[in-house]
Amino acid sequence: MNAGAYGGEMKDVVKKVRCIDSNGNIFEFSNEEMDFGYRHSRVSDTDLIVLEVEISLEYGIKSEIDEKMKDLNNRRISKQPLNLPSAGSTFKRPSNGYASKLIEDAGLKGLIYKGAMVSDKHSGFVVNIDNASCEDVLGLMRIVISTVYDKFNITLEPEIKIIGTSL
Repeated sequence: MNAGAYGGEMKDVVKKVRCIDSNGNIFEFSNEEMDFGYRHSRVSDTDLIVLEVEISLEYGIKSEIDEKMKDLNNRRISKQPLNLPSAGSTFKRPSNGYASKLIEDAGLKGLIYKGAMVSDKHSGFVVNIDNASCEDVLGLMRIVISTVYDKFNITLEPEIKIIGTSL
């Protein structure tokens, strides 16, 4: 899906990707063939499963790399609800704003639906607070999408890939 944060994306380091389809056929794609975009890749809209990724990293000074990694990890820890299970950032950033701000402005931060909750630390995450089922999470996502649309006329799209069911 071309995950990214803090100015970087997987597309920046991916060299090759090996995938398998539902028939057991194996394919290898170059970076260019992966059709990377914002939270999108060739895999996003298919039944392909990624088996292996070859990445290419830049050389650098170890102490500077360690310092940058420490800084990025601290930023994640301070802003994201890493103490609770989740599928990560739940909604894509809409073209005209941030999903988390829209969700918060809609009054949904901390909203609980069965075992799932809009994180009270970062409203862009749906977290599992009480043995949430897939349906609990999807139900809460539906409420968030509907409420944000009703208040701001903006349709949030899932950032997570939903398999076997739909919103």
